[in-house]
Amino acid sequence: MEKNNIMRREIAALEDASVAELKARFSELFGFECGATNARNLRARLTYKLQEIFLGGLSAEDRAMLDAIADKDPAANLKPVNNVPKVLSKGTRLRRDWKGKTYEVFIREDGKFEYDGTIYRSLSAVASEITGTHWNGKKFFGVK
Repeated sequence: MEKNNIMRREIAALEDASVAELKARFSELFGFECGATNARNLRARLTYKLQEIFLGGLSAEDRAMLDAIADKDPAANLKPVNNVPKVLSKGTRLRRDWKGKTYEVFIREDGKFEYDGTIYRSLSAVASEITGTHWNGKKFFGVK
């Protein structure tokens, strides 16, 4: 019974939390930052996660049943309308404004990427050089 009381207190605390506090709690519980959302959505997702932690998640049997239902539902298995990959043409210049500075990458004839006088094998390597962290290069430059 004590477990239920703790869970209820945790959930009640969400009601008075600011959006910044909710986002911090989301990161703590889910292990990644939430996307753009509102307090109502965050509270609902956090409430579910807390219940899952305290009461347990879906059983393997229930998960299998839901997967079987989803497999038969065309709306649950949507594929992108345009799954043609974007090909980056040689000679293209990509620009990205990031933290107040504009960065430009040139796609060379050999398919490699030139940034700030240095040659890179991938756009991800360029994005990592710019940001200091790992990035998907196509996402960073907005071509994916």
